[in-house]
Amino acid sequence: MPSPPRSSIADRFTGVHRPSVIAAVLLFAVGSVLLALGSYERFGIAVPQAVRFIPLALVCTGVVLRRTWPGMTLALGLVGFGAEAAIGFSLAVVFVFTDNLYAYARYGSRRGLKIMLPVAVTAVLATGVYVAAVDGRLAPVISIMAIAALVIASPIFTAIIVRQAHERAELEAERAEQTDRLADVRRREAVLRERTLMARELHDTVANYLSAIALQSTALQARKDLDAETVRTSVAAIRSSSVEGLAELRRIIGLLRAADNGIGEELASFRLDQVPELVERMRKVGLDVDFTVEGPERALPGEVELTAYRVVQEALTNVLKYGSDASVAIRYEDAQVTVEVENAVRPGGGEVPGGGAGLVGMTERVRILGGEVRAGPEGRRWRVRAEIPTGGLDGPAPQVPQANRFPKWSERR
Repeated sequence: MPSPPRSSIADRFTGVHRPSVIAAVLLFAVGSVLLALGSYERFGIAVPQAVRFIPLALVCTGVVLRRTWPGMTLALGLVGFGAEAAIGFSLAVVFVFTDNLYAYARYGSRRGLKIMLPVAVTAVLATGVYVAAVDGRLAPVISIMAIAALVIASPIFTAIIVRQAHERAELEAERAEQTDRLADVRRREAVLRERTLMARELHDTVANYLSAIALQSTALQARKDLDAETVRTSVAAIRSSSVEGLAELRRIIGLLRAADNGIGEELASFRLDQVPELVERMRKVGLDVDFTVEGPERALPGEVELTAYRVVQEALTNVLKYGSDASVAIRYEDAQVTVEVENAVRPGGGEVPGGGAGLVGMTERVRILGGEVRAGPEGRRWRVRAEIPTGGLDGPAPQVPQANRFPKWSERR
């Protein structure tokens, strides 16, 4: 085993745990007392009694380094135990040597443990073979092998069991930490989804009402020749838009304050049968809008209804800002509903500022449901087309009251 750098050796000694030092001192003190009382086997090489303290010092030093340098602990233990085998075993050295074996099996490298385990089993078997060759009786062989297994193999197997238990505990702790992190990420994602949802709702709702208010107030400022009745009508329309916008804003803020988590379900309250009301509101602020419905009307999932309504709302809001004389068409098909909003582009349009978030939010809504949005110029007109999957045919919806249906331009003109 290559020697570690000097700085590494210093770190190993400075990082020694105080309980290990205390245990080593106590073990050396107790072992010294036993040696002084003559508690050791007298066989092998005859040495002065003072020499017998050297193996004890070696194995006790291994106790000091058991956590910071388990490889050195094993080396010191083997040298001390080998010396004891040569001069006669003492109970203190054998006892401390078992801790040296346990320490390496518990804190040493996995690679060394894989080598240590078969070596220990071989040593136990070799001890049995040696006793059988020397004595030849079965009883001493069994007794010596049992003692060898207790001294050599038992600490190693115990350390392996403890090590696996600690590793399982660490793995469970790591899994619990990963679960907590995953739960935190999911909570953050949920919050982000709710924020994105609320941002789209606030933009789609408030932008529509405020755009109408801004357009009407701009017209009042620009025209000085309006009669009193026209001014009163325009002011009434401005007030209506502001009151309705404020009510919708309060509704959304109320959802934000609510403890209930079903914000998405609560927001999905706008449906396609409310598009005529939206069209009528746009007409009141001076926008010429044609509205048609094609195909058999039917009940659709709430998110589909809300998304289609918001597409129409955002498209008409953009018409207020940049265009004129719009047409809205809703087509019910077998597996989807198609919304088309087309308008003429007003020369010099854009008096009402916009941030470009509307088209982004509209596209996000439709793509979440697996649909597609196309928006862009076609000749001198601007066209928005949204195809929203419905998941197949749904049941027929209650017919929209005739009062909510609006005639085409040709019929109105």
